[in-house]
Amino acid sequence: MSTNEKSVIVTVTDEAIPRIQRVADDLSSRGLKVDRVMPMTGVISGSLSAELSDLHGIDGVMSVEEELSADLPPADNDLQ
Repeated sequence: MSTNEKSVIVTVTDEAIPRIQRVADDLSSRGLKVDRVMPMTGVISGSLSAELSDLHGIDGVMSVEEELSADLPPADNDLQ
């Protein structure tokens, strides 16, 4: 993933779960580099260089959020 790309989590509507792969294809056509499609949970993950708002309005998309991460210090660090 390049430095200007964001990790993105997309949640699809319950109605769209049976066609989640088609939703992933639509997201891809709007610039999402799809990493995983998880039909059991209705989640699609990937990375995006464009704005998150570019993915809104796609049929079947309930929410689009930037995936946040946290780094923990090593186990032998005094903060532990």
